[in-house]
Amino acid sequence: MVLGCFLPPTTAQAQSCTILPKPPDTLLKLAECCAASVQSNPSCRAADPKEGYVILKDNSPRKPQSYLILPTAKVTGIEDPLVLSMPALDLWQRGFAVSATYPGRPPADTALAINSAYARTQNQLHIHISCVRPDVRDKLLTPPVPAYPDKPVALPLPPNQHVYQAVRVSGLGGPLSPFHVIQDDPAARADMAAESIAVMGSAMANEYFVLSTRRDDRNPGSAEELLDQSCN
Repeated sequence: MVLGCFLPPTTAQAQSCTILPKPPDTLLKLAECCAASVQSNPSCRAADPKEGYVILKDNSPRKPQSYLILPTAKVTGIEDPLVLSMPALDLWQRGFAVSATYPGRPPADTALAINSAYARTQNQLHIHISCVRPDVRDKLLTPPVPAYPDKPVALPLPPNQHVYQAVRVSGLGGPLSPFHVIQDDPAARADMAAESIAVMGSAMANEYFVLSTRRDDRNPGSAEELLDQSCN
């Protein structure tokens, strides 16, 4: 991740952006910088201050086709009650919309993911945007995945055969936001910090797969594992 912002120091906001952020607040600092100007840092790709989110390039060399969508307001992570409020509530919907450009693949090849509180290094809500692993995509086409609000089906998924609860939805915003959908499970609602979510596109219009997994001794709760961040 490239640190620091390069706005001219002509305003208080610009001056604050010249301070190198320290983990675990790097992403929040970068979000503030990008919201002020997408030219403020090489990681910035797009910003919508009115809607309260920015798009960043993940600069890890292991993730050449990975991007992040995150709110500009402070939202700690998946366990934060603010995920059920705007703008965080609709980040999945907005993330899928921008995935047409970042990384620019068809919906059926696209995936978004958020990790549990136990599998992250940053304390600012962020959703990874990249491609779905082909073996995960193929696995989702095999069983009949029920349509929400029917009960999800349990699926062990590559690469580590962690069990995910899978359900199909017709949208990703408002009451169909994955943050809402997974909380139909009382266990998830009671301990959101242990939850991790992925969303996969479909070849069908207005159809998405919502997948959730829960951290335990054998599972760190990292739905990011379902992504192919090289888009091979």
